[in-house]
Amino acid sequence: MPSKHPKLGFFSLLPALCLLALLCAVPAGGRELRGAGPAEGGAAVLPNGEAERGAGYTLAAVGDIMLGTENLLPPDGARGFFQDAAPYLQGRDVVFGNLEGPLTDRGRPTKDTSTGRSFCFRTPPSYGRILKDAGFNVLSLANNHAYDYGEEGREQTVEVLDSLGIIHTGGPGEIARLKVRDRSFAFIGLAPNRGCQNINDVEGAAALVDRALEEDPRTLVIVSMHGGAEGAAHMKLPDGPESYLGENRGDLRRLARAVIDHGAAMVVGHGPHVPRGAELYRGRLIAYSLGNFATASGINVRGKAGLAPLLLAEIGEDGNTLDYRFVSFRQEMNKGPKADPTDEAARVVAELSRDL
Repeated sequence: MPSKHPKLGFFSLLPALCLLALLCAVPAGGRELRGAGPAEGGAAVLPNGEAERGAGYTLAAVGDIMLGTENLLPPDGARGFFQDAAPYLQGRDVVFGNLEGPLTDRGRPTKDTSTGRSFCFRTPPSYGRILKDAGFNVLSLANNHAYDYGEEGREQTVEVLDSLGIIHTGGPGEIARLKVRDRSFAFIGLAPNRGCQNINDVEGAAALVDRALEEDPRTLVIVSMHGGAEGAAHMKLPDGPESYLGENRGDLRRLARAVIDHGAAMVVGHGPHVPRGAELYRGRLIAYSLGNFATASGINVRGKAGLAPLLLAEIGEDGNTLDYRFVSFRQEMNKGPKADPTDEAARVVAELSRDL
C-alpha cells in the first residue's frame, strides 16, 4: 500500500517571496504542489530525460493530442509540432499522452456535426510516426473521439500504434503493460464514452488496479482519466460528480483517490481542455487535468484553452512520487505547443492546486 508520508520534490515556479507564502499556506493534510518552470530546471528531473539514475523511473505526461483532421491538416503535415517539446519527452522511461481522435483513413463518421455541438476527428495514419519520433510510448484511447469513425477507425488506430511499438489502453477491462528495465508498468484508461472503461465505475477502476497488482505486485500502475466538465469556467475541481452537455463526466476526486488507495502510483487527468490543479495524495501524484497539449485546427486554443502544461515526474521503487514539475507551453493554431517564457501554464496549475 502507498506510504502515508509524501516525499516532496523541489518547486520553483514562483519568485522567492511568493513561494514562501505558498509554502506557508499548505493545508493541514500535508498536500503540497511543487515543481519548476522551464527556466529553472528540476532537482532530479532534467530537460533531456537524463534523470539521476538509481532513484526511480522518469515520466513525461501531456493531455489531449489531435494533430489535424481531414481537410484541416497542418500545412507542414505536423512535422514541427513537437519541436519545442521533444527535449522534454525523449529519453524518459514513460512518455504518455491522450490521443483524441483515430489515426485512420477508414470508416464513416459516427456523429452529426451539423449542430456545431459535436466534433468528428480523423487524422491520417501516417501521423502516427510523428508521435513515435516525438518520444511517445504510451497513449490512451479512452476519450469521446476514439470512435469518431466507428470500429473500423479505432481498429486501424490500434494497428498503426502496434506497428510503431506504442502501447495503448482505454477499452473495457483493458490493462496495457510496458517493461522498463526490470519493472512492469501498467496503464488503465478511463472515460464516460462508448467502448471505454467507464469513468463513473469507481469500483471497476479500483478492481482493475487490483488485477494489475495481483498479476505482478511490483507493478507501477498509472491511471488515466478523461473526464470533467469542459472549458475555462470549469478549471477549478468541484466536489462530487460532474456533468457536461447532459453526460456524466465522473467524480474525479473520489475516483483518483480510490485507485491510489488500491495501489496506483499516479493518476493523470485530461478532458476539460484546460489545466486543473494537482495534489500529492498518500505520497502519489494526481494531476486532475493537463488540458490540451498538441491540437491543430478544430479545437479552440484561445486564452486558457491554449495553455499546455507538460508534467515531468520521477516515481520511486515504492511507487511514491519522488519529484515532479510542470513545464509551460502554449498552443498555436496549426503549430503545436510552443515554449512559454511567461510560464503561465505552470503558474495556473500551482494556483488551482492551492484550492484542492
